[in-house]
Amino acid sequence: MYKLIALLIIFLLLSCKTDQKKTKEQRSTCEEKNVALATPLNYANCFEITEHNNIRKLIIKSPFKEYKAEQTFVLLKKGQEYTKKSNEVILNIPLKSIIPFSTSYLSMIDTLGELNSIIAVENENYIYNPKLLKRIASKKVITIGSSSQLNLEAILLSSPDAIITIGTPGETAKQIQKLSTAGIPFIKNYDWQESHPLGKAEWIKFFGALYDKNEEANTIFNSIKSNYNQLKHKKGKEKPSILFSSLYNGVWYIPGGNSYASQYIKDAGGTYPWINDSTKGSLPLSFETIANKQIDPNIWLNPNYSNLKEMTSDDDRYFSFLNAVEGRVYNQNKRLNKLGGNDYWEKGSLRPDLILKDYIELFKLEACKEDSLLFFSKLYP
Repeated sequence: MYKLIALLIIFLLLSCKTDQKKTKEQRSTCEEKNVALATPLNYANCFEITEHNNIRKLIIKSPFKEYKAEQTFVLLKKGQEYTKKSNEVILNIPLKSIIPFSTSYLSMIDTLGELNSIIAVENENYIYNPKLLKRIASKKVITIGSSSQLNLEAILLSSPDAIITIGTPGETAKQIQKLSTAGIPFIKNYDWQESHPLGKAEWIKFFGALYDKNEEANTIFNSIKSNYNQLKHKKGKEKPSILFSSLYNGVWYIPGGNSYASQYIKDAGGTYPWINDSTKGSLPLSFETIANKQIDPNIWLNPNYSNLKEMTSDDDRYFSFLNAVEGRVYNQNKRLNKLGGNDYWEKGSLRPDLILKDYIELFKLEACKEDSLLFFSKLYP
């Protein structure tokens, strides 16, 4: 299971942009259309919300196509009329029923008070939210199978207002295309491609637009942003050296200098040998490369083993790093339930300020108070 989590971390480390200043190619589509931004975005690059003649549009921009508009949704309130263009989809807001295809959306939906709008999930595995699990158990929320083998009939019968799916490069899955043909809108969510932790959190404004709760979403995000930026000033004076992850099928993946995880390390006051690397995603390295460059790390994060004995039994070369970190090895799995649901990927998606607080505490090294950590737990022999 921990290896599965490792793959997920590698997948999520891919990032779309670190420089918050948009290049000419990335400029807002609203500039091209001479319409106003209805909702200001400070960190997110992969969507925007525009308004013209009192009509709001949600525009999804592909990080794989120079942030060009990939989907355009016209958000109509009751009584509004609009003649849509060929590349547009009408959504009547607020949405009353949705199917989310990622657990990273759950905390945002719940915080906006719209958890009851979720009518189906792929399955209960990897869900942490206790309220949603209770609704699944009471059959108020149905399960529709895995993304590769969806129960299309159940989805069609449930008739959701929209499906929120993970944005991926290339063509959308054939099954999702079938649903779209049947008249069910699917909206791509590229939150995992935002390079800054606050960029991912800012997708609550995406959900705010869908539920017609724009002001609530802005207020929630502004509070999180303020907390995050205040915490950066509380980081320690020392700069501990951080070792990331471990070998997976003979390859050691570590975050590039322009990655999501790297931003946390910078903001918490830590460092590692590749922190100034320009790679946006993960770096696939050999054990030898890590060992030659990562000298005397102070702390080891997310090796994705359940204990230290398991690590060294798997590869005794880990001993050299364990001796250096002096037992300071942590996984981001403190809030993990029996189904494999990890609140790091749910609440943590919306609350990077809480994750940053953990990092700052971890980076105190010997003075770290383990009981005060929310998402990280220490590995023992």
